[in-house]
Amino acid sequence: MDNFVRNSLILLVVCTAVMCVAAYAGYASGAGMEGTDGIVEEHAASTGGLEAVDIVPNVGAFGDMGEYVGFTLAGIIAGFIFGYFWIDIKEGGGQRA
Repeated sequence: MDNFVRNSLILLVVCTAVMCVAAYAGYASGAGMEGTDGIVEEHAASTGGLEAVDIVPNVGAFGDMGEYVGFTLAGIIAGFIFGYFWIDIKEGGGQRA
């Protein structure tokens, strides 16, 4: 493995770890990471005089945190897949080294 590949893999792992830690820190600090859906649902419930409820219960060891970290990891993995095939997508079937 040459230096470029090694450094690229190290950078990839570090960036992934930073994004996962940032997603957890945002959840743990209560930074209001609600999406538009949650905000609209709470507003509609308060306007109607009802209590907002979760349609899908938080199941698993991570509960709410699992959603933030899960979507972060899904985006990262999708980015890796998209990036791997970028040459084929952009140039219509380029050669890989």
